Amino acid sequence: MVSVDEIKMGTHGVMVKKGLHHGVFLPQVAEETGWSKEEFLSHLCSGKAGLPPDAWKNKDTEIYIFTVEKFEEEK
Repeated sequence: MVSVDEIKMGTHGVMVKKGLHHGVFLPQVAEETGWSKEEFLSHLCSGKAGLPPDAWKNKDTEIYIFTVEKFEEEK
């Protein structure tokens, strides 16, 4: 688990988990939407995890970060 301060937008994917609810955004979501970190986390909680938008502020909500390797087919 990490603190919100450790999240690097556009570099880290994020997973939130509270109880049986969880949701994941890949790093590309931050790049594509232009959301602030707070907006990103709120949309992740409400849109993906089925939690209230401010659930990421709760000390019982677990936050994990990860990086990805992106592959694209040559055109």
